[in-house]
Amino acid sequence: MAIWLTKDSLIALDPDMRAFTLVGAFLGYFALLERGVDAALGEVLEVNSIRGAIVARNMSFDDKIKTLRTLVDRFVTDKTQAKNFDELAKRARNFGATRNVVAHTPFRRSSKSDGVEFFPLSASSTLEYPEMDWPIDEFLRQIDAINETDNALRSLESRMSLQRVAHALLRGPGPKGAFGGLFGLGEHLSKE
Repeated sequence: MAIWLTKDSLIALDPDMRAFTLVGAFLGYFALLERGVDAALGEVLEVNSIRGAIVARNMSFDDKIKTLRTLVDRFVTDKTQAKNFDELAKRARNFGATRNVVAHTPFRRSSKSDGVEFFPLSASSTLEYPEMDWPIDEFLRQIDAINETDNALRSLESRMSLQRVAHALLRGPGPKGAFGGLFGLGEHLSKE
């Protein structure tokens, strides 16, 4: 988390400014998480740079998560790692639902806490006005959890690179049987 985003620095702000700062910080950190999901998608698909940006740009956050989960399930050979990444993707998806509320709900400084009062509306099957008041500590907790998830999802890149190296060593550069990976080691391991 940013050094300036501390409870003491936030308390020092005017309450109206604090409300906008807290909502903006939450949305900013979520945007970084989404960028991490984009990078993970690009890594699994082996499309980087502008190609990866084009693929990810035209997908909703929920679609990105669904696609990432499916790709990881299919192409990450270590099933324990795949399961761990799937759990991270589900956590990220939950942050997406929370982001939608924070981004699309009117808010103001809270009269009950040192944070923000939101005015959400739920109309799934019945009309409800759930109470939602986040103190500073809740914003900081949410941001820390977003950062933790983002960092873990970004580690997919290094894991996928190691997986590609391992597959290359097993396959080898030439026709089957030429060397079978690193001096025949890949062919020997693939027979066991």
